Amino acid sequence: MATFLNQLAQRIANEHPMDADKVLVVFNNNRSKRFFTKEFETIGRNMFLPQVQSIDELIADLGGLEIVQNEFLLFELYDLHVEIGGEERKYKTFEDFISFGDLMMSDFSQIDQYCVDASRIFDNLHQLKAIGEWDIEGTALTGFQKQYLEFYRSLYQYYTRLHERLLSQKKAYSGMAYREVAEHIEALTEGCPWKTVFFVGFNALSRCEELIIGEYVKRGIGHVVTDADPYYMEPLQEAGHFLRKHGGDFPEMLPKGPSCFATEGKRITVVECPENVLQCKYAGQLIESHPEWTEGGEAERTAVVLADESLLVPMLNALPDTPYRYNINVSMGFAYADSMMHALVGKLFALYRQQNGSGYYHSDVVEVLSDRIVSQLAGAKGLRRVAEGYLRRGNRIRCTEDDIKEILHLAKAEEGERIAFLFEGEKPTPGQCLARLRQLATEITNSDLTDTNPKERQALGSLVEVTDNLEALHASHPYITNIETLERIYTRLAARHSIALIGEPLKGLQLMGMLETRNLDFKRVVLLSAGEGILPAGRSENTLIPYELQRHFGLPTYVEKDAVFAYHFYHLLQRAEEVYLVYSSESNAMGKGEPSRYIRQVETELAPRYGIELIHDAVWADTQRTAPKPTTPAPKSEKVMQRIEEMAQRGLSPTSFCDYVECPLKYYYARVLGVSERDTMEEDIDASQLGDAIHKVLENIYRPLIGKPVPIAALQEAQQHLPELMEQAFADLYRSGRNTEGRNRFLYQVAESQLRHMLQNEESLLKEGHSLTVIAVEATVEKVKVGKVNIKGKIDRVDKMDGMLRIVDYKTGSLDKKEIAYADDGTPPAKWLQLMWYALLYSKSTATVPAQLQAGIYPLRHLRSGVKTATWNGIADITPEMLANFEALLTERTDELMDATVPFAPTPSRQGCRFCPARNFCTEAME
Repeated sequence: MATFLNQLAQRIANEHPMDADKVLVVFNNNRSKRFFTKEFETIGRNMFLPQVQSIDELIADLGGLEIVQNEFLLFELYDLHVEIGGEERKYKTFEDFISFGDLMMSDFSQIDQYCVDASRIFDNLHQLKAIGEWDIEGTALTGFQKQYLEFYRSLYQYYTRLHERLLSQKKAYSGMAYREVAEHIEALTEGCPWKTVFFVGFNALSRCEELIIGEYVKRGIGHVVTDADPYYMEPLQEAGHFLRKHGGDFPEMLPKGPSCFATEGKRITVVECPENVLQCKYAGQLIESHPEWTEGGEAERTAVVLADESLLVPMLNALPDTPYRYNINVSMGFAYADSMMHALVGKLFALYRQQNGSGYYHSDVVEVLSDRIVSQLAGAKGLRRVAEGYLRRGNRIRCTEDDIKEILHLAKAEEGERIAFLFEGEKPTPGQCLARLRQLATEITNSDLTDTNPKERQALGSLVEVTDNLEALHASHPYITNIETLERIYTRLAARHSIALIGEPLKGLQLMGMLETRNLDFKRVVLLSAGEGILPAGRSENTLIPYELQRHFGLPTYVEKDAVFAYHFYHLLQRAEEVYLVYSSESNAMGKGEPSRYIRQVETELAPRYGIELIHDAVWADTQRTAPKPTTPAPKSEKVMQRIEEMAQRGLSPTSFCDYVECPLKYYYARVLGVSERDTMEEDIDASQLGDAIHKVLENIYRPLIGKPVPIAALQEAQQHLPELMEQAFADLYRSGRNTEGRNRFLYQVAESQLRHMLQNEESLLKEGHSLTVIAVEATVEKVKVGKVNIKGKIDRVDKMDGMLRIVDYKTGSLDKKEIAYADDGTPPAKWLQLMWYALLYSKSTATVPAQLQAGIYPLRHLRSGVKTATWNGIADITPEMLANFEALLTERTDELMDATVPFAPTPSRQGCRFCPARNFCTEAME
């Protein structure tokens, strides 16, 4: 069966064998032009080619007006908004005006496209709004209501003054350009150079298009050629809505001959997919299982159509890895917004948005430095790791220009100066930001970053073009006053850019969007996302004009838009022999995904009427889960033993050894292999940082008092200066950018309260007659030999209370007595083990075992009981025999650690599993 464009080419060749160059063919989209030219070249090899244009090109030629982008129009409209509204205007800033300005421009364009009397429609709109604000009790309008109504009253003034301003510059928006041509079409077509003009594929005509096309038809040179099927003319069939409407004025639009749907052998398969992206995988497997679809000239007769164009990248990834994969035509292009270039610009905007006098926000710095383009420009590897480590070590919430230089130095960035300009000076103005984008594009151009990446090379061109547009806008209008507005306009401009994928557009399998299928015919079609809400798009209206006014003045509503989608849908099926309609049944905010109503129409109306074979299929994701295999103990290989011996020589800490006692497998992953969660910078204080600050304050208070009885006056003075001591400790903890409000302020006050109560508690003890002598604070003991290993640790405080030597450990969290009591059964509690560890360390480091020794925890959250002492079988005093028994217990477990024949086995499920690096694959942690 000949395609529609083939039939058109044959008609022109037959009717104009000698003067085809005097024929103008006007299409409703650009893509059809290339396919038609190919068909005509095949048929009329020895003939002149007719002239081919899109309707927009014809309007531009006739009207002589430059159609400009909406972003430029928004600035012109805001100029008028400032003039008309003055100081009392509804939207004070350009940023606030953008969304409303978009609605105004959309409505202005439609009003012009359909030749609506703007004065009448805006007057009606104002009256409707006034009725909505009217109060039946006669209450006077508020100032805000008056301002609101005045804005709607002035819409016609916006409309007329924008027209005047644009015409003076020989510019126009789309609808305005059409209206200017339609209102002067008679004069503009005088002396028309064309013998015949074919308007091809037009179905839904606006009023302007009716007048323009009608003038050519009236002159006897215009022909309206539409590829319609008799099925569309059924009274209730949406696809024929505009054919029935315009058929009286343009009879050539009406279908002739038998229905294409009656072709023998036509088959339609409806496919349900449980997941959205799974549709792409299904389409890829379908193509792979039909190699005949992509052989020879058959490839260009196969189309994969994406009703939801966001599936482009998943669809490209789902294509089978066969030779034809690289001979595919992606007509919609690759969105610039999905490029690495655009992603980097987004990171820079985030960096500058949050910049203040203290510098850049730490996470934004990390994101920019870890960007692939930035790291390659700088000639550095591992920039993210270096930056995170540097910022974390200094607890730098805010990062200065000098910090960036230090990071680049530590990362050995050979060409760090190529990116240094991105971090120079104070927060950039919009103009400075654009200058940096310009310099960034230059640096990338002068590098080899895009030499092997054609997609990013085109994306770089898009970046330069968008920057050019932004600089022009910024130079001509003073409304881009901050980074936020600049980013918003940049995002709008970027969304208009796509990256054309290299290839021959007339060869290979065709991958396209729904609107690009207009006028084209394919032998086989795979339509994805054929679900309700996508096909058609639904009833959302982006307009200031209510539905009733739209209907009254002849503006298109969702009814007309749905009719347009219906026509495109059925035309796609019209000549296809094999069709796959794929939709996702994945649940969404509106409930379970449903097939498009067009599919329901195919099932109940089209297929039965014409005897089309209808098949239903479903794709199901493999959700069966196998039972997890038991976690295998980790063996101690030669390299593992070497690592363990190195750790043992340096000294085992009590916290790391507690991991081993708790679960050997956890110790293996966390301590031997060093697997851990990625450390992140937190602006809010966490528990460990709060504890560090409290320890620092206590060290500063008690260190000057070491070796002598603590005087009451010293504790009283410390309480008076506690705020300064706290501030100094937190300043050391956060070198820059510390957040002092919100949760941090609360935690700061909690810490101060705990310290004050502790000092008051010890002051009370001294006043009651007790004596206290501090012997050591934050005492670090290294490499004490126990069995085959060395042990080490830092003791918070060693003191004497009424002659009793005490090992004291500060704890800011809660404490249960069970955590510091052991009775020779089961696993020793971690806190008890740490206290005994410190006692053993101290006794071995001093080579003495005092006659009176205890170890305990000072719980800063609960101070009434003072130091809570650890017990072994109910006994608090630590005797030489007790220390010897603990050393034997410790030696037994460390010997086990050093035994190469004993693997790291998992311990049955415990609460600590949720913090284990092996929790995602350890079956013990899953229980």
